[in-house]
Amino acid sequence: HTPGVDGVNKTMLQARLAVELQILRDELLSGHYQPLPARRVYIPKSNGKLRPLGIPALRDRIVQRAMLMAMEPIWESDFHTLSYGFRPERSVHHAIRTVKLQLTDCGETRGRWVIEGDLSSYFDTVHHRLLMKAVRRRISDARFMTLLWKTIKAGHIDVGLFRAASEGVPQGGVISPLLSNIMLNEFDQYLHERYLSGKARKDRWYWNNSIQRGRSTAVRENWQWKPAVAYCRYADDFVLIVKGTKAQAEAIREECRGVLEGSLKLRLNMDKTKITHVNDGFIFLGHRIIRKRSRYGEMRVVSTIPQEKARNFAASLTALLSGNYSESKVDMAEQLNRKLKGWAMFYKFVDFKAKVFSYIDRVVFWKLAHWLARKYRTGIASLMRWWCKPPKPGVSEEGVLFGKTNH
Repeated sequence: HTPGVDGVNKTMLQARLAVELQILRDELLSGHYQPLPARRVYIPKSNGKLRPLGIPALRDRIVQRAMLMAMEPIWESDFHTLSYGFRPERSVHHAIRTVKLQLTDCGETRGRWVIEGDLSSYFDTVHHRLLMKAVRRRISDARFMTLLWKTIKAGHIDVGLFRAASEGVPQGGVISPLLSNIMLNEFDQYLHERYLSGKARKDRWYWNNSIQRGRSTAVRENWQWKPAVAYCRYADDFVLIVKGTKAQAEAIREECRGVLEGSLKLRLNMDKTKITHVNDGFIFLGHRIIRKRSRYGEMRVVSTIPQEKARNFAASLTALLSGNYSESKVDMAEQLNRKLKGWAMFYKFVDFKAKVFSYIDRVVFWKLAHWLARKYRTGIASLMRWWCKPPKPGVSEEGVLFGKTNH
């Protein structure tokens, strides 16, 4: 509901929705529709940097939603099954589960090297001509393609200055996630043909079997063992799991770099595209995935909450409870509950989460207690007697905060 550069918000648009839709319809039919530049805003990232977002005007969001409704069914039938980002009925949890299964296929967990793919400023570096070429393979309607070209070329307003769009799709646009998937679908299909398809797996099996059996051709031509490869992608984050040597993993990373930079004009950040053994663990989509030994001596792949993520979340809760003393205590509790529920839902399927959740629970309890003590200028013991109902014996371990909201 955030307004774009025209300043029109949802309430203002709803007041004359029928008229605006008719104007929009006439402009689209006549070919005179011209999207407004997006409004550039910046939001903080977990690493302290700022992420640029492009907020389109509401009327442009309506058009983009209609375009998305037309394009998504077409492309959903084309997208690779191992692509999970910004797709219906798919989530981060599905991607994490897939990676864990890939690391334990057939119960075999030896020799797994993980390539952690990291694209530099992906949304800002999408090549417009290559994107249009990819879309044109499935959509031939000239008027629709013209509309799409206008949309990606609309540019943005940053600090009052117009900036034309020579490349990239704005993060924040309704259609941008689909366009980003269309672009990287080329990479998915390359890896499928090279390593993941039934034919590729069959050829690899024959090659390796020939080496194992010492066939004359393999011996004469000095064939080298080919590694098995698994793949998973969520938007611009991807992992490649290589069952082979680290040198083979490095060769595959260079191959991926060549495809991304040569064919798609995207930049693979080689400093962040690490190669890690699964025993050392790696971070994917905010989860730490590692192979650990269970209490029964068996090696198994688990996903855990990274320590840095837990610390950063605790710091955000502390920041929320530092000041804001004019806020109602119940309103503050509701804000905390929303943040806690979202964070807990994101990590609900990880292993060994009890210790981390207990740590967050302690942080919230004592920071909230100190916030209430400062707000009411009293001691913690006194406010517990005033504002908390005593817990029922054997049912609850904590008291219950009660009161009225400011709203």
